[in-house]
Amino acid sequence: MNSSEAEQFEGLYRRIWGALNRPDDPDLSQHERQLLHHVPADGAVSLGFLAEHLGLPKSTASVVVKGLAARGFVRRTRDDADERRLAITLTDAGRERLSGDTVLRPDALARALAHLAPGVRTALLDGLAQLAAAAEANRAREANRAREANRARGEGAATSRVPAAGTRRTGRRTGR
Repeated sequence: MNSSEAEQFEGLYRRIWGALNRPDDPDLSQHERQLLHHVPADGAVSLGFLAEHLGLPKSTASVVVKGLAARGFVRRTRDDADERRLAITLTDAGRERLSGDTVLRPDALARALAHLAPGVRTALLDGLAQLAAAAEANRAREANRAREANRARGEGAATSRVPAAGTRRTGRRTGR
């Protein structure tokens, strides 16, 4: 893909987003919704990961997380593996809030898709599925390269994500 195709895609993506995005809910801002959508349903994530992934200053992400925690959508706990980090998890109320949430207006999207010929609609959805898979594979390759670069610099296997429950690092140095 050349840069003009990427620019064309970005322009079309912006037009689609502008026409179909769902406005803020009265009880949840766009930043709050985005952050909730990036907390795994069955795990934890670090505050630093959320801030970096959403392109927010850590202080802003912290304020958003505190607000969501105060309303019962997320839980903030210390990471067992590194007590300096917060582990952010969804509560039952947070999972319930997200269960029917979408960033686009489903009714408007369905109407727009209905205007396309069946073959065009099928090709579009097929192409978007392939693009999503390619983007996810690219993101995984980039994450692997970053981990390898960290290891090469002697920073170990540190990642932005909080380890799964039940895993611990001792944090002790051998001194040898």
